[in-house]
Amino acid sequence: MLSMATCSSCWVLKQCLIVGFLFVIIISSIQPVNGCFTSIFSFGDSLTDTGNLLEISLLESNKLPPSAFPPNGRTLFHHPSGRRCDGRLVIDFLAEALGIPFLQPSYTTKVGRLQKFQKGMNFAVAGATALNSSFLQENGIHNRSTNISLGDELNSFKHLLPSLCSSSA
Repeated sequence: MLSMATCSSCWVLKQCLIVGFLFVIIISSIQPVNGCFTSIFSFGDSLTDTGNLLEISLLESNKLPPSAFPPNGRTLFHHPSGRRCDGRLVIDFLAEALGIPFLQPSYTTKVGRLQKFQKGMNFAVAGATALNSSFLQENGIHNRSTNISLGDELNSFKHLLPSLCSSSA
Protein backbone atom coordinates (compact mmCIF):
# COMPACT_ATOMS: atom_id res chain seq x y z
CA MET A 1 0.00 0.00 0.00
CA LEU A 2 2.84 2.37 0.84
CA SER A 3 4.64 1.77 -2.45
CA MET A 4 1.44 2.49 -4.42
CA ALA A 5 1.02 5.85 -2.62
CA THR A 6 4.67 6.65 -3.21
CA CYS A 7 4.38 5.77 -6.89
CA SER A 8 1.26 7.94 -7.23
CA SER A 9 3.05 10.84 -5.49
CA CYS A 10 6.02 10.45 -7.85
CA TRP A 11 3.71 10.56 -10.86
CA VAL A 12 2.04 13.75 -9.61
CA LEU A 13 5.42 15.28 -8.82
CA LYS A 14 6.69 14.44 -12.32
CA GLN A 15 3.60 16.04 -13.88
CA CYS A 16 4.07 19.19 -11.77
CA LEU A 17 7.74 19.39 -12.76
CA ILE A 18 6.93 18.99 -16.45
CA VAL A 19 4.17 21.61 -16.32
CA GLY A 20 6.43 23.96 -14.34
CA PHE A 21 9.29 23.44 -16.81
CA LEU A 22 6.99 24.16 -19.78
CA PHE A 23 5.67 27.26 -18.02
CA VAL A 24 9.21 28.59 -17.49
CA ILE A 25 10.12 27.92 -21.14
CA ILE A 26 7.00 29.66 -22.43
CA ILE A 27 7.41 32.68 -20.14
CA SER A 28 11.10 33.06 -20.98
CA SER A 29 10.44 32.87 -24.73
CA ILE A 30 7.93 35.74 -24.72
CA GLN A 31 9.64 38.87 -26.00
CA PRO A 32 9.02 42.12 -24.14
CA VAL A 33 6.92 44.66 -26.04
CA ASN A 34 9.31 47.55 -25.42
CA GLY A 35 10.45 48.89 -28.77
CA CYS A 36 7.54 47.45 -30.75
CA PHE A 37 5.41 50.55 -30.26
CA THR A 38 6.72 54.09 -30.41
CA SER A 39 3.58 56.07 -29.61
CA ILE A 40 0.06 55.87 -28.18
CA PHE A 41 -2.95 57.94 -29.20
CA SER A 42 -5.76 57.68 -26.69
CA PHE A 43 -9.45 58.55 -27.07
CA GLY A 44 -12.24 58.21 -24.53
CA ASP A 45 -13.62 59.70 -21.36
CA SER A 46 -12.54 59.98 -17.71
CA LEU A 47 -11.09 56.46 -17.75
CA THR A 48 -8.23 57.72 -19.94
CA ASP A 49 -8.30 61.53 -19.56
CA THR A 50 -4.85 62.69 -18.41
CA GLY A 51 -5.87 66.33 -18.00
CA ASN A 52 -7.90 67.45 -21.02
CA LEU A 53 -11.03 68.40 -19.06
CA LEU A 54 -8.88 70.52 -16.76
CA GLU A 55 -7.21 72.25 -19.73
CA ILE A 56 -10.53 72.83 -21.52
CA SER A 57 -12.05 74.25 -18.33
CA LEU A 58 -9.13 76.68 -17.95
CA LEU A 59 -9.42 77.78 -21.59
CA GLU A 60 -13.19 78.15 -21.74
CA SER A 61 -14.56 79.05 -18.33
CA ASN A 62 -11.90 79.17 -15.61
CA LYS A 63 -14.27 76.91 -13.65
CA LEU A 64 -12.10 74.06 -12.41
CA PRO A 65 -13.37 70.46 -12.56
CA PRO A 66 -13.05 68.04 -9.61
CA SER A 67 -9.85 66.61 -11.12
CA ALA A 68 -8.12 69.91 -10.24
CA PHE A 69 -8.49 69.29 -6.51
CA PRO A 70 -7.22 66.73 -3.97
CA PRO A 71 -7.32 63.80 -3.51
CA ASN A 72 -6.86 63.53 -7.30
CA GLY A 73 -3.20 62.93 -8.13
CA ARG A 74 -1.91 62.59 -4.57
CA THR A 75 -0.53 59.03 -4.76
CA LEU A 76 1.95 59.37 -7.61
CA PHE A 77 2.06 63.01 -8.61
CA HIS A 78 1.62 64.48 -5.09
CA HIS A 79 -0.68 67.17 -6.53
CA PRO A 80 -3.80 67.18 -8.70
CA SER A 81 -2.81 66.05 -12.19
CA GLY A 82 -6.07 66.44 -14.10
CA ARG A 83 -6.73 62.71 -13.77
CA ARG A 84 -9.99 61.62 -12.13
CA CYS A 85 -8.14 59.40 -9.65
CA ASP A 86 -5.55 59.71 -6.91
CA GLY A 87 -2.83 57.94 -8.90
CA ARG A 88 -2.35 56.63 -12.39
CA LEU A 89 -4.84 55.56 -15.02
CA VAL A 90 -4.70 52.36 -17.04
CA ILE A 91 -3.30 54.38 -19.97
CA ASP A 92 -0.39 55.44 -17.70
CA PHE A 93 0.42 51.80 -16.89
CA LEU A 94 0.20 50.89 -20.57
CA ALA A 95 2.58 53.71 -21.54
CA GLU A 96 5.01 52.67 -18.81
CA ALA A 97 4.94 49.04 -19.95
CA LEU A 98 5.71 50.12 -23.52
CA GLY A 99 8.52 52.43 -22.42
CA ILE A 100 6.63 55.53 -23.58
CA PRO A 101 6.31 58.70 -21.45
CA PHE A 102 2.93 59.46 -19.88
CA LEU A 103 0.58 60.88 -22.50
CA GLN A 104 0.15 64.63 -22.54
CA PRO A 105 -3.35 66.09 -22.81
CA SER A 106 -3.99 67.24 -26.39
CA TYR A 107 -5.78 70.40 -25.25
CA THR A 108 -2.80 71.56 -23.20
CA THR A 109 -1.87 75.23 -23.19
CA LYS A 110 1.78 74.39 -22.56
CA VAL A 111 4.41 75.37 -25.13
CA GLY A 112 6.12 72.59 -27.09
CA ARG A 113 3.02 70.44 -27.35
CA LEU A 114 3.71 69.34 -30.93
CA GLN A 115 7.18 68.10 -30.03
CA LYS A 116 5.64 65.67 -27.54
CA PHE A 117 3.10 64.57 -30.17
CA GLN A 118 5.72 62.24 -31.68
CA LYS A 119 5.45 59.89 -28.65
CA GLY A 120 1.66 60.04 -28.65
CA MET A 121 -1.09 62.22 -27.34
CA ASN A 122 -4.19 61.86 -25.22
CA PHE A 123 -7.42 63.14 -26.74
CA ALA A 124 -9.73 61.66 -24.07
CA VAL A 125 -11.91 64.11 -22.14
CA ALA A 126 -13.74 63.26 -18.92
CA GLY A 127 -17.45 63.35 -19.61
CA ALA A 128 -17.03 62.95 -23.37
CA THR A 129 -19.92 61.28 -25.12
CA ALA A 130 -20.02 58.85 -28.03
CA LEU A 131 -22.71 60.92 -29.74
CA ASN A 132 -22.11 64.48 -30.98
CA SER A 133 -23.29 67.28 -28.70
CA SER A 134 -25.55 68.67 -31.48
CA PHE A 135 -27.47 65.37 -31.55
CA LEU A 136 -27.79 65.37 -27.77
CA GLN A 137 -29.00 69.00 -27.72
CA GLU A 138 -31.62 68.26 -30.41
CA ASN A 139 -32.94 65.54 -28.12
CA GLY A 140 -32.98 67.74 -25.02
CA ILE A 141 -29.94 66.20 -23.37
CA HIS A 142 -27.39 68.53 -21.77
CA ASN A 143 -23.97 67.30 -20.67
CA ARG A 144 -22.82 69.36 -17.67
CA SER A 145 -19.21 68.17 -17.88
CA THR A 146 -18.27 69.06 -21.45
CA ASN A 147 -19.60 69.36 -24.97
CA ILE A 148 -16.80 67.16 -26.34
CA SER A 149 -17.69 63.93 -28.13
CA LEU A 150 -15.69 61.08 -29.61
CA GLY A 151 -16.14 62.74 -33.00
CA ASP A 152 -14.53 65.92 -31.63
CA GLU A 153 -11.61 63.91 -30.26
CA LEU A 154 -11.10 62.21 -33.64
CA ASN A 155 -11.27 65.59 -35.43
CA SER A 156 -8.61 66.97 -33.08
CA PHE A 157 -6.43 63.97 -33.94
CA LYS A 158 -6.99 64.51 -37.68
CA HIS A 159 -6.02 68.16 -37.25
CA LEU A 160 -2.69 67.27 -35.61
CA LEU A 161 -1.96 64.27 -37.83
CA PRO A 162 -0.12 66.24 -40.58
CA SER A 163 2.52 67.24 -38.03
CA LEU A 164 3.22 63.52 -37.46
CA CYS A 165 3.02 62.23 -41.02
CA SER A 166 4.57 63.81 -44.09
CA SER A 167 1.85 62.49 -46.40
CA SER A 168 -1.80 63.59 -46.38
CA ALA A 169 -2.84 59.96 -46.94
